[in-house]
This record gives sequence, structure tokens and C-alpha cells, in this order.
Amino acid sequence: MPMLHRVRPRTSGGEDRLSVLHDDLILLIVSRLDTRTVLSMAVLARRWVRIPHELSVLDFRVSDILPPEYERTVALRRRNLPRDATLAGTLDGLKARCEIDTIRSFTNGITSFLQAEGGHDRRVKTLRLEFFRTYNSICVDRLINVAVGAWGVEDLEVVVRQSSGYDQMRTYSFPHNCLNLRSCLRSLTLGKYCALPPLHSYNTLTKLILRDMSASTPVAMYERVFKDCTGLQVLHLMFCCCAHTTLVVDASCSHIRELVLEECSFFVIELRDLPMLVRLACCLTDTSKILFGSVPSLMDTNLSFSLEDDSKVVARWIDEFDSFLGMSPTMTNLVIRFIGRRTWIRPSHLERKLPHLKKLLVADMPSNWDISWTRGLLMASTFLEVLHIHVPHSETEPDCLRGMNWSKSRNELRHHHLKELVVIGFTQRNIWLLKYVVRVCTSLQRIVLLKDGHVRYIGLWDWRMVGQQTCPWSDDEKMVVRRMMKKFGLRPLPELILG
Repeated sequence: MPMLHRVRPRTSGGEDRLSVLHDDLILLIVSRLDTRTVLSMAVLARRWVRIPHELSVLDFRVSDILPPEYERTVALRRRNLPRDATLAGTLDGLKARCEIDTIRSFTNGITSFLQAEGGHDRRVKTLRLEFFRTYNSICVDRLINVAVGAWGVEDLEVVVRQSSGYDQMRTYSFPHNCLNLRSCLRSLTLGKYCALPPLHSYNTLTKLILRDMSASTPVAMYERVFKDCTGLQVLHLMFCCCAHTTLVVDASCSHIRELVLEECSFFVIELRDLPMLVRLACCLTDTSKILFGSVPSLMDTNLSFSLEDDSKVVARWIDEFDSFLGMSPTMTNLVIRFIGRRTWIRPSHLERKLPHLKKLLVADMPSNWDISWTRGLLMASTFLEVLHIHVPHSETEPDCLRGMNWSKSRNELRHHHLKELVVIGFTQRNIWLLKYVVRVCTSLQRIVLLKDGHVRYIGLWDWRMVGQQTCPWSDDEKMVVRRMMKKFGLRPLPELILG
């Protein structure tokens, strides 16, 4: 940033008060405005003419110049409203004319910006583009070429909107010819209606985000991402569809360390070989099977499972999760979340081990499940230090609950490393799990039992357990818990927090 200086305000009739502002204050103001507004600032003050040249982030979004009624019209037509055909046709015509005017204005604005004096002397770190698909995208192609080739853009985001009367089968072809040896591009985000360019020329790319890819996208395109882009370290596939139901990842030379798959349409995902993968998140709705092959570096994992089908799906999930445990010997941090119908599940003994797991969260556990299911996870994780369980608050009594008789076995195993147990959604029905934990865990230091609360996620692989103050414990409930801990717990007793 240039050295701060102050310009004395002129005392004549043409006083320019905006020009007396410090450079850092001017940059703070314009950083909170959209790019279109910033570029018009030269009208207000002469010193502001150079400010757009100092911006490290440029946003050119067609939504910034669309009239407010446009989005309301789009929302109505998506719901097939209005029912009257004549009125619907009138709305479609107005929407199409609005798009034409907006496209013309957007194109003229980009062209004028590129023709501005000194435009090629800019240094821009981030460029975000949102525009309508048209048959002529020359100005957008030129902006991307200049930004990547001359301005040194490192982060590029391209979002394409569908326009009326345009061939829906056609996609926007990203101008990959701009990626040469001098390119500084590190992060690329491509949204819906974008065609993925050949990635073998992306020598500097380390992060790729693909969003809303169409159902006609061949599975080979996704599989090539892992193999061709050898410098890639972060890959996010979000809301991506595919013509094939199985995604096979077999990339022994891949350097991908972070992989996120969110609501993709793959029924089966086989991670056959990803040697450098450290962080994995599968936030799934359609996927029914995840096959884990060689992932020897995996440490942080977030798995979300859909339970929309039936109890057979749950049973199959238990078997698959059991096999997964043996394939990830280095995992230290695990989040398990459940999505969908509250299907009954019984305790299951897991045969595999997670010898290095230190921190475990089981979130959104259906209230009608037997919470003792987590015993299997606890005993499968020999060195687990933190166990957090979250059961969402339910106003109705859960069905399918059955009493558990956990008499102490002569050969009952001890757990020597668990230090903290936190349960959100704790009820008296869960006293059996608490009794088991205080009986077998020899290093327990802290127990937090909360009647209601939520999980506050910090990214995908870390979290905080947040309790509510609206569900106080009665004296009788507190007495039951404390008596149980004194009777079954080891000495010294752990710290107990009830909320």
C-alpha cells in the first residue's frame, strides 16, 4: 500500500472533500463495494480514479445489474406460475427482454473496462465472474485471458447462468489457452454450464472446485481430474451429476490432500489409490456405497450418510463402515453425521480397529436409536481421547426403544485413554451408556451431559459442542447421575457438568 498522505481540502467553491481521505480508508470503503460501483467512483473524486487499479479482488457479477423483479419472475416460473398461459407468456417475454438488456450492459461494461488506460498494468489476485450464456462470449474470454496472462490472477471463479432462448445442451468452453508457463493460477472454480478444459496444462493449479456439473458429464472426465492434474492438492466436487453411477479413483501419482464430495450423484465411490489424501469429506445423499482402498495418509474424515431407504440400508452401512475402519490405520479425527429418516439401529460389534483415532463426533443421531451403538466405536478406537455424541432435540417420545441389560462381564475390556465424554440430547434412557463409560474408561477426566444443544462446525473437520440453557436438570435427575457415578465409576471421579 502506498505511503499514507493527506491532501489539504481546497477552500474554493469546487472543494473536493472525498480527496482528503487517507488511502487506507478509501481502500477499506471500496473493498466493501461491488466492482461495478467501485469503477464508477472516478466520478466522485479525482484521487479515486487510481483506486480500482489497486484492488486485489474483482467481481463482475451479472446479478449486480439485474432488476429486483427478475429473480421474483424466475422463481414464479420455476413453480409453473402463473397458471394462466397468456400471463405466463407475458412474464417469459419480459424476462427474456430483461436478459437481453442485461447481457448488453454487462458486455459493454467489460469491454470498456478492458479498454481503460493502463488496464494491463493491474495486479489482481482474485477474479470472480458471473454471466449469462450467450452465443458470443468474446469479451468474457478476453477478460479471462488478460486476467490470467497479464494481471497474475491466482484465484478464478466462473459461474454461468442460463438465459432464455439459448441451447441448454451447450456449455461455456473455458479458454484454457491462457494457461501458459507464466500463469500464476492456483485456484479454479467452475460452475454449472461450464465445460471442464484439459487439465494437463494446469501446471500451477493446486485447488479445483467443480459445482453443478450436468448429468451428461462422462465419468471419465472426473477420473481424469485425479490423474492429469498432478499438482492438484485440493479437489471439491459439489452437486455434480454424471452419466455413470460409479466413480473409480486410481491415481498413484496424485498429490491430492483434501477431497470433498458433496451431494454428488455417484451411487458407488471407490477410492482405490490416493496416497497423499489427508482430509476426506463425503456429504452424500445419493451414494449408497463407499469403497476404501489405499488411503494410507488419511487423518481427518467427515462422513454423512443418508438413511432415507430402510433398515437394510442401515445394516449395510454398518458392514461397510466396519470394513472402512481397517483401511484407515492413520486416521486421528472422525465426524459421522446421519441424514434422513430416523431408522432403528441396534448395537453392533465392530471387528476392525482404528488404532490412531483420537477425536470422534457422532452427530445428528436419530433419537429412536439405541445410543449404546457408540460402544462399538469406543472399543474399536483404542487410543480415543475425545468422544462427542449429538442427538437432536425431539418433542415426541421415540419409538422402538428397548431396555438394555449391561451386566458386567468377567472379561470386560478396559479403555485407558478416553478423557472427555460430551453428550448433547442426553436423557435418562442414556444412563446405561454413561454407566458403561464410567465403568470401563480408566482415564476419564470430564463428562458433559446436555439436554439440548447443537454442534457448531469449524470447517468440515473440527467442531464445538454448544449447549442450550433452556433445559435445566431437576434435583432428582442430578441425584440419579451422581449416585450412579459414585457406585460404578473409578477413582478419582471425573468432573461432571450438567446442562
